[in-house]
Amino acid sequence: MSDRSALFDVRSSTSVSLDQVVRRDTVEIPDEAALAMPVQPLSFWQGGARRATALIQDMNLRRWMLGLMTIAMGVAGWKASFDTIALGGVTRLEAVVLTLLAPLFLALSLWFCTALIGFVVLMGRPKDPLGIDSEAPMPKLHTRTAILMPVYNEDAAAVFARLRAMDASIAETGAARNFDIFVISDTRDAQVALAEQACFARFRREANCNVYYRIRKENTGRKAGNVADWVSRWGSAYEHMLVLDADSLMTGEAMVRLADAMERHPGAGLIQTMPMIINGQTIFARTLQFATRLYGRVAWTGLAWWSGSESSFWGHNAIVRTRAFAETCGLPHLPGPKPFGGEVMSHDALESALLRRGGWSVHLAPYLDGSYEESPSNLLDFATRDRRWCRGNIQHVPLIALPGLHWMSRMHLVIGVLSYALSPLWFFCLSAGLISRALMPELKKAAFTMADLKAAAHALIDWREIQATAWAMIITFVLLFGPKILGAILVLARKGEVKGFGGKRRMAAGLGVEMLLSALVAPMLMFTQTRAIVEILAGKVGGWAAQRRDADKVDFKEAWAAMGWISLSGLILAASFWFTPDLLTATAPILAGLVLAVPLTMLGAHKAAGLKLKANGLFMTPEERRPPAIVRAAVGAACEPPIRWFARNGRPIGPTTKIRDAA
Repeated sequence: MSDRSALFDVRSSTSVSLDQVVRRDTVEIPDEAALAMPVQPLSFWQGGARRATALIQDMNLRRWMLGLMTIAMGVAGWKASFDTIALGGVTRLEAVVLTLLAPLFLALSLWFCTALIGFVVLMGRPKDPLGIDSEAPMPKLHTRTAILMPVYNEDAAAVFARLRAMDASIAETGAARNFDIFVISDTRDAQVALAEQACFARFRREANCNVYYRIRKENTGRKAGNVADWVSRWGSAYEHMLVLDADSLMTGEAMVRLADAMERHPGAGLIQTMPMIINGQTIFARTLQFATRLYGRVAWTGLAWWSGSESSFWGHNAIVRTRAFAETCGLPHLPGPKPFGGEVMSHDALESALLRRGGWSVHLAPYLDGSYEESPSNLLDFATRDRRWCRGNIQHVPLIALPGLHWMSRMHLVIGVLSYALSPLWFFCLSAGLISRALMPELKKAAFTMADLKAAAHALIDWREIQATAWAMIITFVLLFGPKILGAILVLARKGEVKGFGGKRRMAAGLGVEMLLSALVAPMLMFTQTRAIVEILAGKVGGWAAQRRDADKVDFKEAWAAMGWISLSGLILAASFWFTPDLLTATAPILAGLVLAVPLTMLGAHKAAGLKLKANGLFMTPEERRPPAIVRAAVGAACEPPIRWFARNGRPIGPTTKIRDAA
């Protein structure tokens, strides 16, 4: 079928099987342009990583600076905790606590120092090493790029609404001939597949770019296998492929500038963008959206600053050199039992490591706007996705030692593993600390709590010990919440951005509420991630369900089934600590998050409450105050800002007043 205006024979009124849908000759695909994608022998590699083009000459100095800063901050936090715990001597359990605190403080320090570096860079006039400049004239492309939209039992109408918006945005740049759009479906539900084909039929009649649809009969390898199948069948016809997720959205300008950067840097294998979260409707989604927009860029910029040409891949909203991907990223079936064996789960981080091993550079694009995605609407869906990522990162443990990887690629894999291993470390650290406190001798207990002044005086407590406790609390607070505060300071330093967050008061209120909610959710995630790791290591790996992107509530039964065990644990601990006031006070923030697990899950998933907060301007973001054209086209009326956001002195604007002037 070469005529792009041809129609489908879609019989959506009848019940059919998936095999019948796949067999029908009703989908248009281009002539195949095969590209060999051999499976990589991961355990066989001669020498180290091949040399890649370096755009920044002082990268080693940058990494030394980051390392020294991280160690200094981590040691300072650990030393303050040591001085606090060591009052009256160190018991064996306290030694365990201090040992477990070391990696926790180092991880927090890396997070804080990365954000601090990003803040300093953004306070100046940063330039993208790749030369991506939104202020520069629109470049003229000379190569072809395939836009890949993998789908798996998704809402077809929403997916194709995003594709229509992206297609129209590309047409506005005048580069429609340089981009072809592929919907590569792994859908298993026959009715969803029929809906996809019906939506595609309409989209093909309207599209400016060439558009194609393919559904696989077997979804071997999941998303990684889906993309690999496309590469092996059509890859040689395209210099680049721009990989999306079903909820991804990118402006035509962003895509053109990414393709231009790949043309100008022939040694680049991949450029990853930072997608901003949009269309948050529930309280949970709006909180994530606000947090990512407010302070995500300081961490992202800092990460780009020290990762350089050895960055990582998030699996979507990124452009990849097709030939480089084909020659280095054919993933094998890993040997051994699950969770370490089987299909590669978190393929993206491994693919970036293999690209770099093959001599291709991997970059982040910290200053490129126009990349968007959506987030899970509630904590249960977030935890489900988190568990899937957890399994993928656990699978990376033996892969860290693969021969030939660049040491920075190994570090990215280690960071991914630690992002989940820290939860059980925190859990065991707290458990050891609580047991140690329960077994603490009375003399040391009095000295530690300052409850008995006479005993405290006998134990020779002085102001240095009190200061150590205060310093431990201050350093921990800075490491945890410093990046968020730095993000807010950056916005305040740019007068034009403050209005996008609703003004200083609304931004401060949103920051305060977000910090409170994140503090309450953190203990819940500690429990869910610890349980996930234990179950995954025990062989209970779970499935790969499609995400519920439009869920608007979670009832008590569902919340209790998933989070009730956490609330019960919190209640039992609170009752156990009731007669130990100092211990109850010290653990109150953690206990609050545990006890409130079920109600917080229900409240966070409540769409009506989230829209109420939106109407009052809490968690406002610039993309909500002035939705970009592509977001309006893809999301529709749901993204329109409430009229009261543009009121003057609390009064709505009159019909003759232009919202643009009032804003």
